[in-house]
Amino acid sequence: MYKVLIVDDESIIRNGLYNMIPWSDLGVSGVLTASCAKEALKIAQNTELDIMLTDICMPEMDGLEMTKIMLEIIPDLKVIVLTGYDDFKYAQKSCSLGVKDFILKPVDEGSLIKCIKLQIDHIQSELQTEVENNIMSRKRMLENQREFEKSLMKLTEKSLDQPDVIEVPQCIKFADDCEYQVAVLTPEISENSIWNQHRNLLIMSIKSFFIDLVDAQNSGWTFQNSDGDIVVIFYVDKKSENAEEQISKLQEIIDVEFDVEMRMGIGPVVQNMSRIKNSYEIARKKFGVKKPPHDTDNNKHVDDYLNKKDKLLILKEKILASFHDTEAAKEYLKKYINEVKTSGVSKSVAEQKFYDLASAFYWEYLKTTGNSADGRLETLISTLQTNDLENCCVFTEMFIVKLMYTNKKQMHEIIEAATVFINKRLTEDLTVFTLAEQFHVARNYFSRLFKKEMGEGCNEYITRKRIEKAKHLLTVSRLKTYEVAEQVGYNDTNYFSLAFKKNTGMSPTEFRDRQNNPE
Repeated sequence: MYKVLIVDDESIIRNGLYNMIPWSDLGVSGVLTASCAKEALKIAQNTELDIMLTDICMPEMDGLEMTKIMLEIIPDLKVIVLTGYDDFKYAQKSCSLGVKDFILKPVDEGSLIKCIKLQIDHIQSELQTEVENNIMSRKRMLENQREFEKSLMKLTEKSLDQPDVIEVPQCIKFADDCEYQVAVLTPEISENSIWNQHRNLLIMSIKSFFIDLVDAQNSGWTFQNSDGDIVVIFYVDKKSENAEEQISKLQEIIDVEFDVEMRMGIGPVVQNMSRIKNSYEIARKKFGVKKPPHDTDNNKHVDDYLNKKDKLLILKEKILASFHDTEAAKEYLKKYINEVKTSGVSKSVAEQKFYDLASAFYWEYLKTTGNSADGRLETLISTLQTNDLENCCVFTEMFIVKLMYTNKKQMHEIIEAATVFINKRLTEDLTVFTLAEQFHVARNYFSRLFKKEMGEGCNEYITRKRIEKAKHLLTVSRLKTYEVAEQVGYNDTNYFSLAFKKNTGMSPTEFRDRQNNPE
């Protein structure tokens, strides 16, 4: 469905165009109008437009000047100029700007409908070409990845004194002038986990996450060894985080998205490519040792923790850890404030404790939302210094609660926009990482935020929407399985089939047969 903007300073013409065209028959879902260039440009800043119909002669800014700015905002916008001036210079300038058609007033209804339909056909053709190009690009990447994985398996699992013998595809190179560190990982699947019957899908999904985090960022290479475990070769230099830090960040997202823990072994940093095998072998040995089971005596764990930490520090950590859970954070906040009030500390010490908590929470707020710092902390300091202890408690609580609810509103807006973005771009390369970048928030924050707002992980939501679309295509079309996979954003047919079976209990072929033969 497409959106059209009509720009004309004469209301009779705007309304006439709005009412005379059978927009819905043309596949147009929304028609907006503007009486001047300024109003039109404001609409373009906040709305995804496909086609614009505009007059040339308008007050303040003419239609051609507006078109030039508009095409900078929306490069793919199809512009149709409507004018009462049969002037070659206007037509010539329109063409130089990239205007798609130049129609003289009074406008013939049939000709205008034909012109709009032609532009819609162009949009559909461009979208199809883009999809095909993306599919071809993903296919080439997959082929390169498979070829490279074979080389990496040889490098890590076979005894070769000269790694240059390994045939590495020319299009994929190891980074120069850096060290290497190898990690071996596999998910720990409990007996009652939903992944028990879908281990291969889980492995492929987690491997895909590492490819997005490591390979796509030119930080190393991910592959599977002969046992099916995930292996990551990290580049190590002054600019990059070490393997432990990168895996730790991804582990939090994996916990949210798949509800599994990872068993892992990490080898030492080695100096050159020829020593990668040594790092791999040590990682394999560490990988073989499972983590000790969790302490089931929760009270003992809490007692030990209390012995090591100051009570206020514990409450502060709990408040920060509950940053995305407003009600829990508020409960811990009340306990923190009460602890300060009843501890018998001096007024100046109480101020310091309140400021310590507020600044830590404010920093977390800035870090996760991407907002710029303002002067509110300085205002809080002044407030604490000029009020008694009772009011200091009140103002500290107000400061933090306001941040909580501001964040909560932003959370909802971000996820609402993310779901719209996902639903429009199911054929594209959608991941937690690309979406977090799109909406300018930290990856771990986005992952936790999405699950809290939607009740399911971001990856789970994307998969569910893709499978819904795949079910529709399998029912109404004759596309082959690999073609359906491509249409819903999977460049690996095997990966698609595993995901489809997990969500429907049937393979794509079985599902299609069931739809065609319901009995």
